[in-house]
Amino acid sequence: MRARWRDRKVSVERPEVLEYDILVRINKEDIHILNYLLEAEDHVMNIRSLEGEYLRVIAPKDTVLDAIRLLESAKTVVNLELVELRPNDGNAG
Repeated sequence: MRARWRDRKVSVERPEVLEYDILVRINKEDIHILNYLLEAEDHVMNIRSLEGEYLRVIAPKDTVLDAIRLLESAKTVVNLELVELRPNDGNAG
């Protein structure tokens, strides 16, 4: 059984990591609504691309926890699931 996102420990203490990718499971039709919601918060995160069934969002290490909180709060408007947090490999695509 996969652990639920909120049950996981989130650590962003790796000093060499400058940005993180947050993978989000969301219906393709809801991405535009999520984008409108996220535009209200400047410089917290950026929607990048669809990677298979996941939306990739990128956030600087200084705002990644705020980005996660904001995505969690967006669940009241759109159906989404935070799937993975991983260091960004320098690929902005």
